[in-house]
Order: sequence, then structure tokens, then C-alpha cells
Amino acid sequence: MSNLKSTEQMKTEEIIKNIEGRMARTIPILRTPKTVQILLVRQTHDYTILRTEETRELNIAVTPTSISKPKQKARVVFLASKQKAPETREFASLIKEYYIKYKLSTEAKEQILDCEIKDRLCRACPRCALFGAVVTDQKSPYWKNRWNIKHRIEYSSAFSLETYELISENITFNAVTESTQLTEQALGTIESVSPLANFPSIISLNSPTWKELVLVIKNLLRCKSYGAEGRTKGDTVNYITGLIFADEEVVTSLEYVLELEDKKGTEDILTSTYEIAAKYGQMVASTEDLKILTPTELELFVDAVQKTPLTEEFINGAFKDSFGFGRTIEDMV
Repeated sequence: MSNLKSTEQMKTEEIIKNIEGRMARTIPILRTPKTVQILLVRQTHDYTILRTEETRELNIAVTPTSISKPKQKARVVFLASKQKAPETREFASLIKEYYIKYKLSTEAKEQILDCEIKDRLCRACPRCALFGAVVTDQKSPYWKNRWNIKHRIEYSSAFSLETYELISENITFNAVTESTQLTEQALGTIESVSPLANFPSIISLNSPTWKELVLVIKNLLRCKSYGAEGRTKGDTVNYITGLIFADEEVVTSLEYVLELEDKKGTEDILTSTYEIAAKYGQMVASTEDLKILTPTELELFVDAVQKTPLTEEFINGAFKDSFGFGRTIEDMV
């Protein structure tokens, strides 16, 4: 048992060393070709409302059934904006929580503590450095110059693996009189996505540092509330299924779901995802910089990230990186 553990540990250290070598040493002023794609499946564990229109209907798209079957199929759409919104808030909460916990003090401490989505972004914290920041207040007390940070994390709309008809459900809600506890007439219905619906999804990171990659993966595993009316519903769990390192985006969310459709019931999700990534990896412009984690490597890596403690040194380093990045830009304008 000790030899097996030692072998796994050595393999994990080798994987981490290889990945760290592919990450940006510092946050780059200009975007580079370095791209990390995180493939995952978002699975609903409660009734979830995925809509943007006032009609209160779910967002729907018609796509081919699969890569090999052109027949059309209606799918529920998990819009990119509906994925990013809760995750950027969760990311901001995570880093600020540890900044306060360790009583860190940086030159931009006041800005960081006051950083707030969306109109009071500090442009000095890891969230702003990765998710981007736009100055809307021309009289901002924090910075002399109005400069913005372009995002380095990109989301794509995800399409349900199941058909719209299979996972759509209308839920009726009623009014209850407080004094009598009697149910009055129905107030209306809400169209929701039923539990255990699956949304293959892809997030692309441009030029991330090692600390940013760790924080993003931890954030994905931590974030569990999506959709409208999250106060009463919307539990969703993210399962990371693949990791691709390249000089470009290798596969899209739509390609991912259509390929998975062809592999239904044939293999486990990690193996299927690896085969899909390998297939599209053959079409990249530069294969010499392509690295796709195997299912075993992925499980070891995600487990290692989960066990990576967010120590004071780690968090302080992340804030120093983001503040140094912001300060460099400020000095340039």
C-alpha cells in the first residue's frame, strides 16, 4: 500500500510540475496564445430556472441530435452569462474572505476591501485581473486614470445533453393565507429544468498563472447555485471532466455535447471526454504545445488541487500578482 501511495504521489508531482511549466509566470499585460480549457458537466440537483426573457420560458436552441445524426433536437440552453455571473461573485467572495482572514495588507487594501461588482471594481484583486474590470465612475477616488482590464476567462453557452421535452417541467406555486394557513388560488407557474439534467460546458482561460488555475478549479467545485430565483432553487454541481492545454481553443461547448450524444452509454464520461479532446486536438494549428490530461491524470490533478491549502502565502502571492499587474498598467497610461 505504501509503494502504491508513493507511486501515485510521484505521478501527481510530475503532472503538477508539467502543468506549472505551461502556466504564465506573471499575469501578462498582453494576452498570449497560452490557453487552458476546462471541460465540465454542470448537473442540476434541484429545479433550476434558466431563462432571460420576460415570457418566463426556458432558453431553448435547436441543434443536430449528434455529430453523426443531423436530425434536429431541441435543447435547453444554459447561457454563458448565467454561468459566469454566479461564478464571478463566488470568486470575489472567496478571495476577499481569505484576504480578511489573513489580515493581509497591500498598497491597495482600501480599494480591495471596497471592491464590488459591478460598479466599484478595484482593478487590484485577483478577480479583477482574471474576470476583467471596467471603470464606470469617472470620479473614482481610487485611481487617477480611467483604464480597464480585459477578461482572461471566457464562457460559452452550454446545451443540455437531454431533450428539452424530457427535462422541462412546469411548477405551480400557490398563495397561502397566514392566519388560516389555507391555500388560495394559484399565483402562476414556473417553467424549470428538472433535477439531474446535464449541461456539458467549457471554460477557457487565457494566459493563466498557476495560482489562477488553482483558484478557478476550486471555485468551480465550490459554486453550487445557478439560475433565476436561486434563493429557493437552482442547486447545480460541477463535475470537471477534462483539461486541455494548447495555444488555442481546441473544442467548443456545442461540439462537446454533440460528440457526447454519440457516446451515450458506451463509456464513462472521463474516457469519452478524453477521446473527444484527442479527436479535436488533431485539428489544432500547433500540436507541439498541445497537452490533454488522461482520465487518470485528471483525477490525480483535481484531487491535488482540492487538497492544495489556500495558505496565507498562497493568497498573498495571488494578490501581489494582481496588484503588480494593475500597477504596471497604471504606470503605462
